[in-house]
This record gives sequence, structure tokens and C-alpha cells, in this order.
Amino acid sequence: MTDQTELPRRISGTARGSNRGRLVEVLRRHGPLPRVELARSTGLSFPAVSGLTSRLIAEELLCETETPVPQWSDDPDDEDPDGLNSRRRGRPAVLLTLNPEFGRIIAVSLRMNLIETLIADFSGSSLAQSRREIATRALDAGALCDLVITQINAMLEATATPRHRLLGIGIALQGIVNADTGRHLWSPVLSVTDIDLAKPVRQAFGTEVVMANDAVAVALALAAAEPSLAQGLMATILIGHGVGMGIVVDGEARLGAGAGSEIGHTKLGSNGPQCRCGQRGCIEAHLADYALYRDARTFLDLPPAASQQPSEAQMALLHERARSGDPRLEHVFQQAGRALAEAVAATISVLRPHHVVLAGPGLQAFDMMRAAYEERLEQAVLPWLLKSTTIHLRPSESAAIVDGMMRRTLRVVDQNHMDATE
Repeated sequence: MTDQTELPRRISGTARGSNRGRLVEVLRRHGPLPRVELARSTGLSFPAVSGLTSRLIAEELLCETETPVPQWSDDPDDEDPDGLNSRRRGRPAVLLTLNPEFGRIIAVSLRMNLIETLIADFSGSSLAQSRREIATRALDAGALCDLVITQINAMLEATATPRHRLLGIGIALQGIVNADTGRHLWSPVLSVTDIDLAKPVRQAFGTEVVMANDAVAVALALAAAEPSLAQGLMATILIGHGVGMGIVVDGEARLGAGAGSEIGHTKLGSNGPQCRCGQRGCIEAHLADYALYRDARTFLDLPPAASQQPSEAQMALLHERARSGDPRLEHVFQQAGRALAEAVAATISVLRPHHVVLAGPGLQAFDMMRAAYEERLEQAVLPWLLKSTTIHLRPSESAAIVDGMMRRTLRVVDQNHMDATE
């Protein structure tokens, strides 16, 4: 698809906030920088940057690098006649960076029959990660909370992290999540509904708990990995166990009702295949892993899936069989491609995003969907609307969920620490 002719300049929420916030946002985005470059990037005066960074160092939120790099001059009077991108040599610069030891962040992803957990330092570097298989639909509300708390404790113990160093916990779930209240409303991976998951976790650890839909977390991870995607409105459609959408504006999640969209439960027809939500004819019922595997098992001898959710190995087997030339499977994947096109068409027509990103493990089969997808997309979207949005394919692994959730939690932690009086 064609690129946008012009995208609005990215203005982060932090940049609109405190001066402390501007410094932290720039360092989180660009990594270690000298004071003079912090002044240029934030628009603050050099004396203001010096004063603020001194206070942040005293608070142990920032630190200076031990080995200066002789690329930048840290002298505000040492002008750069070639512009901001020129790295002239001067006396060795002292670089400032976020202090990794300021605290720790834990991110949790709860998916069908799997819980993944990551612990990172304040700079966002991963320290440890775990995957545990568990029958998620067998969990009641108490067992669900206990599972999450147990996994968080395991991460703290594995990294010898004292509880008082834990700054925030992020939890990502597939399905409908109220990020404002911390309640899980509905998820296909669980049998329980309308559960306050944030409150017991917050009480157990005495720290900030951030909730989000898993598609929002993936969108944040992709935007961080490719800054060009963080310009304007980006809608990420996540395809795998289900079909969901995360919305990111200028690189930030707009949490609450608008950040996560259940695009997968848009109906293609009232009498279509059964969806896990209880309705019929949803996009997800044609496109998600479980739908493809379920339909294929009606005419192929494939092993049954646990909780009707095929494993990665079972989906790999299905893809292998489909590529062998079975016309019945070809039809299944063509229908999936048309369903994906409907999801993209609705997204473009309603939101008019700068970017639509197709992500998730379901894209491993996109080659078998492509022809039907492209044909239907051309029919379903007005040509001038289709040209106004860039569509990207970004197959992503499940680790992108905890990575994005870690970033979202760090963002909230940053905002909390930036509320201090300057």
C-alpha cells in the first residue's frame, strides 16, 4: 500500500507534561545521551537540564555512564555547525542514562493454556523470563489470582529482587479488559468473567498494577521496535489464538474503552461458524487458529486440540498439510483471507489510521491467504481510503506481548515518578 504523504510530528504525552518527564522520555527513547543533547532534544536550557539531572541523579533515577564515549562534547558553548546529527569530536562526554537499579518491572501475559512472565530493570532490559503451561479454563477466580501472584513471586526469587524494588506489574489478557478499573471482563482463555484481577495483585505486592488487552501490548512492542510506526494512529490486528486489535496514537496506548478493540467479533454473517464468544459468524470464527483447525478436522485426521485450542506444533502440522495442495484446506485458508480483509476494511473505513499492522503467529499462513485477502480488500474499501493507509505485515511471537506490557508499565511508572515537584 502507499505511504502517507505526511504524518503529524510525534508529540508524546510526557513531552507535554513535566520537564522531568521530558528528560526521562528522551532517555527511554534514545538511550544514553550527554546533557547538551538532552537540552537540544527537550528544548530546555542547558542550566535547566543540569539542575534537573542533578536532582534525578540524587534520587537514583538517573546515573552517569562509567566509560565516557569521545563522540559528543558536553559543553553547551561547543557549537555544532553541522546540525544535530553531526558527531564532532570534542573532549569526552559524560553520558546520562536511566539507572537500571532504580527498580524492577514485571510483565505477565495470560494466554490459552499458557502464562508467560518477564522481569526487567528500570532501563527496560530483560533479566529473566518464564513460560508455564496450565489449563487456564479450569481456573476459578481465586486460582487465577493465585497463579499470577505465584508467577510474580517466582520472578522475584529468580532474580533476588526485594519486593520494595518492584515498581510496577503489567498484566496482558486476550479478550475484553477494562484498563481503567483493572477488571478482566471476558476472555476466551478463561471460564470466569468480570474478575477484579488488579486489586488482589496490588494488595499482594503493594505496587502499581497495569492491565491491558494483549493486542495493545503487541502494538506497543512493535511501535518501540520501529519508530516509524509510532507516527500518527496505528491499528495493530493480532491474529493467532483469537483476533483482536490494539490502537496506539503517537507511540502511546490510549487506554480504557478505546485502546483495545474486539475487531474479531465483528459479524460477517448471522449464520456463520460458531465463535468462542457464543455468537455465530464472527471474523474470528473464520480466521483464528482454533477456527482453522476445527474446520480442517471435519475432513482430515488431525489430533484433537486441548480445550479446542491447537498447539503451535498442531498449527505447524496444519500448515504443512495445507501446503501439500489439498484443495479443501485451500478453501479454508481462502475464507480466512477474506475474513482478514473484512477486519482490515472495517479498521480503515472507521478509524482511517496512518498504519495498519497485521501481527501475530497467524501470519505464518498468510501466503495461503494472500490472494483471497487482496481481492476482497480491493472490493471492500474505497480506493482513496485504501491508498491513505500503509499496511504492514509483522509476524510476531508471544514474547512480544510481555515486551509490550513491560513498556506500558514502565510508561505508567515514569508518569508516577514525574509527578514530583520540580
